[in-house]
Amino acid sequence: MELEFDITKSFNEDIALLSFPQRENIRKQINAVSQSLLNGKTAFNEDSSIPYIFNLKDGLESSLFVIRADQDNRIIAAVDEDPIFDKISLTLFRIVNKNQAENVYKEVGKEIYSKLGIL
Repeated sequence: MELEFDITKSFNEDIALLSFPQRENIRKQINAVSQSLLNGKTAFNEDSSIPYIFNLKDGLESSLFVIRADQDNRIIAAVDEDPIFDKISLTLFRIVNKNQAENVYKEVGKEIYSKLGIL
């Protein structure tokens, strides 16, 4: 299985505000989570959560997660599996302080799913 990354402009802007050591620690965590997605998801499941359930149309389920980046920061990301092309897509939307994570998660989800017309 292949892992594909999609990094949004918002994520790049958020991470640019962090110190170099914070950015390096977060990159290491993203690598660990990525490997976990390819190897059984144990670490991913331990470091991620779904703080809010979106009521999507047609029985669809959200692929949005909050992932622990470090002690103080959380990543808002989507994980989508494509069995036809044998790949997993990891889209990094935002990186925020853990105290803001749930609210930003809701904002990102509402924006994405509203644009797609499935919320």
